[in-house]
Amino acid sequence: MNMLDQYEITDEIAEGGFARIFKARHKLLDEPACVKINKEPHPEDVELLRAEAKLLWQLGEYHSIPNAKDFYLLERHRAALVMSWIEGKTLDDLVARNGRIHPEDASWILERLLGALYYAHANGVVHSDVKPGNVIVENKKHDIKLIDWGLSVYKPTSRTRPIGSTPAYAAPELAGGKPPIPETDIYGAGMVLLYALGGEAAVLSKDFPADAPKPLAEFGSSLIRYDPRERPNWDKENLIQRLSDIRQEAFGRRHTA
Repeated sequence: MNMLDQYEITDEIAEGGFARIFKARHKLLDEPACVKINKEPHPEDVELLRAEAKLLWQLGEYHSIPNAKDFYLLERHRAALVMSWIEGKTLDDLVARNGRIHPEDASWILERLLGALYYAHANGVVHSDVKPGNVIVENKKHDIKLIDWGLSVYKPTSRTRPIGSTPAYAAPELAGGKPPIPETDIYGAGMVLLYALGGEAAVLSKDFPADAPKPLAEFGSSLIRYDPRERPNWDKENLIQRLSDIRQEAFGRRHTA
């Protein structure tokens, strides 16, 4: 019996470089799930999915990172990664449909994203593909999920080479074929903030919009400096606390309801 038969595939919701993402329903539990299956029958793609499943299994305790529910080897060099279902839209979709995000909302989204990155980095994992399309905003929970860990690396060394990237949001060191490092994800977080506040035009120019609160724009600009040594990192300061201080300065409060 194919163990994936426990699930009823209902909709295809996305397609990535090597896999398709489906919404599914667990037949016995009547609960939604997310299923990721490699498109082509390549052993290398099966290993990518296996690595992602193992990583999410280890990191899934954090509230802004998806949970891996199961992993199945299918016939003919295919595999299925079953994950928790996430109710929400990607930041990419939200901005495309509704326009720019209010700076205070962009701030709490960034704060949750930085929390996920801090947890991952503390556990030796670099995501390597932080971008608006990989940030699902859960408005009802006032939270986000950082998704698609297929390009992530565990404890990269000087010999590690990037598996892939998204050019518009990739840090310069990735474009140069250098190893992904935590500062690579910090750059991605800055680009996520830039997109939230200014849309595609701001991403192309790498300039924060003039109407963005100055301390928030300055913070975002520091995250996307060309040289990773000039970006802030966890050893230099608590980025989450710094952003909280900026929220207090810009909006008069550190938290939103």
